[in-house]
Amino acid sequence: MSRPPVSELFPASVRSVMGRPEASRDLVTGFHDDIRALIFRRLRIAGAVYAAIHGLALAVLVAFGVGSVKDAAIQRSIAVAFALGFAALTYARSLERWAVPLSVALTIGNAAYTVLPILRYGVAGGSDVGMLVLFIVFTGWAFPYTLRQVLSVLGVVLAMYLAAGLARVSREDAGWLVEGLFLVTTAAVITSVGTHLADQLRRREHRARWELSREREAAEHLLLNILPESIVERLKREQAAIAEGFLDATVLFVDLVGFTPLASKMAPTKLVEMLNEIFSKLDALTEKYGLEKIKTIGDAYMAVAGVPTPRKDHAVAVANMALELRDVAASFRAPTGEPIRVRIGINSGPVVAGVIGTKKFSYDLWGDTVNTAARMEAHAEPDTIQVTERTYERLRTQFHLEPRGTIEVKGKGEMKTYVLIGPRASLRPKALA
Repeated sequence: MSRPPVSELFPASVRSVMGRPEASRDLVTGFHDDIRALIFRRLRIAGAVYAAIHGLALAVLVAFGVGSVKDAAIQRSIAVAFALGFAALTYARSLERWAVPLSVALTIGNAAYTVLPILRYGVAGGSDVGMLVLFIVFTGWAFPYTLRQVLSVLGVVLAMYLAAGLARVSREDAGWLVEGLFLVTTAAVITSVGTHLADQLRRREHRARWELSREREAAEHLLLNILPESIVERLKREQAAIAEGFLDATVLFVDLVGFTPLASKMAPTKLVEMLNEIFSKLDALTEKYGLEKIKTIGDAYMAVAGVPTPRKDHAVAVANMALELRDVAASFRAPTGEPIRVRIGINSGPVVAGVIGTKKFSYDLWGDTVNTAARMEAHAEPDTIQVTERTYERLRTQFHLEPRGTIEVKGKGEMKTYVLIGPRASLRPKALA
């Protein structure tokens, strides 16, 4: 019997953190986009180089007095203008999608200019094999074509050369044609092989960069499931411990009532599945109301509002989450069918938050405000939300709270506490008629 993948052995909550996020774009599509952009950028260079070659050829003809200077000047000027025209097209970014056809047109156009004189002067007088070989080799260097593309382009060039040569070939010129065809074909073969190898290297490099990007996204995704985004950004810039003081925040603790005896009746896998389901609902509520989840400790859940991003309505946000959680908790059931009840404690005040250590670090809170919030949860009645007087002062205008009286709190002595009941009636939406 085949064993399931190792990742399937983890609960859904762990798999969601471990799961690699989808790449920002498809590998093949991304590669083609990159190559098209590269061809478009090199089109400008190729146009300028082709123009320079024609200009240099004209200078050589003039210097050595070969043929009619006037005719050569006209012909070369046309070729220079043709090449520079293609270079100028690269300044129009909207034409980038036509990068490949434009580069093919530039290459074949220049090759045609070199081949056409054969039709007028014959193979011996009109063939400029050296120039044609130079165009072929430069095409393979300048444009990152695939093997099929370069074979198609160079095939057209060879066909043009052969057709022009056969159209004007004579018995005396046959040797020139064979030699020229050999040189041009050899250059085309070498260029095709080099282009193919370069294309394979580019593909492997692109895949490596793409996979590295996915791994970085996965690491970022994992880190953001552990630490707040602002803290992640600071950790990227700083290597020292991070600690900040916040003058006002609201801390929430949630605990499952009677969890220990319930856990003794359940199999470990069922226990973990149950906790995962419950805490996943709490995570959803935390995200809905903009709180920051700090940690889970056994069957306890801790979250905060106003940290690491300060907000004026931190107490209201926590109160709203707690009230919805209290209602949602009514649907919690253990696999044994027993209802699962919760206790909720809330306190407001100054806290210190940060990341310490170098291994298995986590974002945590410290201070008397945190300890008192934990005490509120520990002393709360099942299915109630107990808050301190500090939190009461921040909520009393918007929520209905009832005094619980004075209770003895470990480490704090006697404290006056309140029970959060719900929003004030005047603030509730009116029922539709």
